[in-house]
This record gives sequence, C-alpha cells and structure tokens, in this order.
Amino acid sequence: MGAAGGRAAPSWRSLLLALCLLPVALPLLLLCLPLLCVAVAAARFRRRRRKLLTAGRSGCRVASGGGRRAPEDGEGHRAELLRKYLQDQMELVGADAGAGDDGGGGDRRQSSGQSHPQ
Repeated sequence: MGAAGGRAAPSWRSLLLALCLLPVALPLLLLCLPLLCVAVAAARFRRRRRKLLTAGRSGCRVASGGGRRAPEDGEGHRAELLRKYLQDQMELVGADAGAGDDGGGGDRRQSSGQSHPQ
C-alpha cells in the first residue's frame, strides 16, 4: 500500500501545481491574443498593399491624384477575368456535350483561336 500511496502523491502535486499556475498562465495567454490579431491584420494589410502596387504597375499608370481609382481598376480586372473564366468553362461544357452527340464539339473550341490547357 505504501507504493500505491507514493504514486498518488505526484499526481496530486502536479494537480496542485496546475491549479496554482492557472491564474498566472491564463492571463498571459489572453494577453497574447491581441498581439496575434495585430500580427494577422498587419500581414493582411501588407499583402493587400502589395497586390495594389503590383496591379498599379501592370495596368495603366494614373496620376498621383487618382490613387483612389486603383481598387476600382482591380475590381474591373477581376470581373473581366471571371467573365473570361466562365466563358471558357461554358465552352468546355458545350464541347463535352457536343462530343457526346456527334463528336464535332472540339472543332468549335479550336476554331475560336483560344487554347485551353488540359
């Protein structure tokens, strides 16, 4: 019985130690959360700023007073890319449906002059 009592003592000690450290560890953990939120916000801001700068370099350059127009240009560019993507997808679906009927759907896609990677 003495051996069983010896094993129980360390578990009580560790439980007592955890209970004593909980009031110290919990506030420290909660103090780290705002720092983590600030780090995430800073990373998102840098990523967005980098995207705006690269979009400004690749597109037409606007005078210094027109800096507010850059996000609108980016949104228009995104909308155009989305439209092209959806149009390509509809062509692919139409080509697959046409290939099942008469096998002539592939000619329509190649005649448009656009290449689609497979």
